[in-house]
Amino acid sequence: MSGPSTLYPKKIDLTNCDKEPIHLLGQVQSHAYLFVIDVLNKQLVRASENVFDLLSRKREDIHTITLKDIFGPSAPTIASHIEGKNTQTIEAEVVGKRYVVITHYRENLIYIELEPIVAQAEAHIIQRQLSDIITDLSQAITVSEMCDKTANLIKSLTGYDRVMLYKFDQNWNGTIISESREEVLESWLGMHYPATDIPQQARKSFLKQGVRIIADVASQTSAVFPELDEQGQPLDLTHCESRASSPIHIEYLENMKVGATLTAAIVSNGTLWGLIACHHYSSKFTNYYQRQTIKFLTQVFSTQLTLRSSNEVLARINTTTASRAKLVEQMSNEWDVQGGLTKKPTSMLTITEATGGAVFLENTLSTVGDTPSREDIKNLIDWIYTTQLGNTYTTQNLAKVYEKGEAFAKMASGVLCVFIAKGQKDCLLWFKPELKQVISWGGNPEKAVAEKNKRLSPRKSFEKWNQEQVLTSLPWKDYEIASAQALKTSISNIIISRYQEVKELNDKLKEAYKELESFSYSVSHDLRSPLRGIDGFAQIIKEDYFDALDDYGKNAIQTIIDSTSKMNTLIDDILAFSGIGKDQTAMGVFDMQELVNEVIQFLQLEKKYSNTTIEVEADLPKAYGDRGMIFQLLINLIGNALKYSHTVQKPSVHIGVLKDKSPAVYYVRDNGIGFNEDHKEKIFGVFNRLVKDEFEGSGIGLAIAQRVIDKHQGVIWAESKEHQGATFYFQLPVR
Repeated sequence: MSGPSTLYPKKIDLTNCDKEPIHLLGQVQSHAYLFVIDVLNKQLVRASENVFDLLSRKREDIHTITLKDIFGPSAPTIASHIEGKNTQTIEAEVVGKRYVVITHYRENLIYIELEPIVAQAEAHIIQRQLSDIITDLSQAITVSEMCDKTANLIKSLTGYDRVMLYKFDQNWNGTIISESREEVLESWLGMHYPATDIPQQARKSFLKQGVRIIADVASQTSAVFPELDEQGQPLDLTHCESRASSPIHIEYLENMKVGATLTAAIVSNGTLWGLIACHHYSSKFTNYYQRQTIKFLTQVFSTQLTLRSSNEVLARINTTTASRAKLVEQMSNEWDVQGGLTKKPTSMLTITEATGGAVFLENTLSTVGDTPSREDIKNLIDWIYTTQLGNTYTTQNLAKVYEKGEAFAKMASGVLCVFIAKGQKDCLLWFKPELKQVISWGGNPEKAVAEKNKRLSPRKSFEKWNQEQVLTSLPWKDYEIASAQALKTSISNIIISRYQEVKELNDKLKEAYKELESFSYSVSHDLRSPLRGIDGFAQIIKEDYFDALDDYGKNAIQTIIDSTSKMNTLIDDILAFSGIGKDQTAMGVFDMQELVNEVIQFLQLEKKYSNTTIEVEADLPKAYGDRGMIFQLLINLIGNALKYSHTVQKPSVHIGVLKDKSPAVYYVRDNGIGFNEDHKEKIFGVFNRLVKDEFEGSGIGLAIAQRVIDKHQGVIWAESKEHQGATFYFQLPVR
């Protein structure tokens, strides 16, 4: 068993604070009280030291302290609350004073925190304020305006001296992009702070908890007693509202002369986008209800941010999709890839924000826009090819990693390179010029630590420190990289490797790009984000305000949640369907018996179809085809058989082969609901369903199966009678 020395280092300083296990600190803030009860023996096993002063009991009495000792007449209510694992807050009186009771549960432990109740506005006033806030944020035209409104709203709600919106860059450095402050305070707007100011484990903690306060930076914390349990483990305080902060962070705040803080996580697409950071220059306690209001407001802001960002990206993707279609058309004319990308009215530059581009194909180089010399480009390609991993390489500071890059940094500090084919130097390159700018840091980022009493501690100076940024371009955005990769796919899979087929299928190619590539990229990168926002917002309302809604409102919220789930399933199926069309077949001989068993194991029958009997004939003959695609085919056929038979009394599925046929004809048979054979041709179409909503599904599964067989130039058909089961047959080509 690991001892405490390995779980929480005895010496924490700036050399190892990024690995500091802050959730095992074993301290709570002085305004709160912590009780930890073991579910198994219903005994108090841990408590913050200030609990014993509150109850006038000795530490040695910890195992004898009962809920009645703590809560008096309210003890039965509290017992019922925690026995039901209720996470909603309640209020109770302890030793003559009322507290908010906050509970959470971890393994066999119940955590109970007490926070003092502070007078606040009535519920209907807060509700009206939140409604006004949501309306106000929705009316913001730009993200910048939305950030400013959020900062002002939170300052108005909480009264902190300074409220800042802090955005992370790709290296986790932070920039203050908006602030609301007391007039006497110096503005920090536009200031940058190094990634070391908010270490990795602190960022992870924000994702889990959302909102954190430090009520009094200067106050003494209260230790958890006992420090270690019987197994020698410290208490995990990850989800405790009152968990104390790292001594390193406290020292950092003291150096800033900050007395109290509140920090809320801004999460976009599951990633920590930034923080709302509130500073007060004296102690300040923000009660639990106020923090929940701030958490809700932050989630509204995050949802609005995600929606606006998604709409912006969608608009850009739509533009680049149209440009890619034009580039494909240009390259198809006379089969001139390089000319189609660099010499026609629409160039490869239109799908990114680059100012220069190059195409290296079959040892021939073509350029467009502002680029390095031909020799410099060829040397750069050699360097990327031999030193970098993967088919895509990006940098906004080439000179930092490539010594020859400084010579042409003015026009190519940023480089995006996409190799067309694995194992070859054929590639597409885009260049972004150097962007010289002065960055204002909150203190010298190169002196983020200072030596104090022979140990490293946070810097003391936060005076504005200007640094000129050189040899650096604007960063490459996700849509630019995705557009470049999509263009590479167009070239490698369609134009270069299949010239003759392109000549015959030129019209189909245009249609395929409109229906498959553009749609799948838009779906995968953009439609999911609004869905997550809608689902997340609906979940918030359900969790926090469900009891306040009438039956119609409750049904509406559940309908929204169910609809987003169905939409996500539909998106997955559409992407799978379009992916089959774009993938190249990797033909080979494989063991059909082994593949069928893999599919059955993948479908996890015991969880959903435990009553179904499934039989697989022995010695299924080996098959010739793309094993991965046939895996998808079998998932859909066997999955459908399981789904449409599970409602009968004794559901069964049989998988076998007609051995007298050559090549072999495989089949999947069930005894389920069957279908009218008049519709047997329709069932392989997209979105064609012969059943109502009592069976889940999107209507794409059999269309995927048909497409897989078409890719193999095989055949698939079905036989059935209503209420008498169905049999699906498929035949693959001979080798």
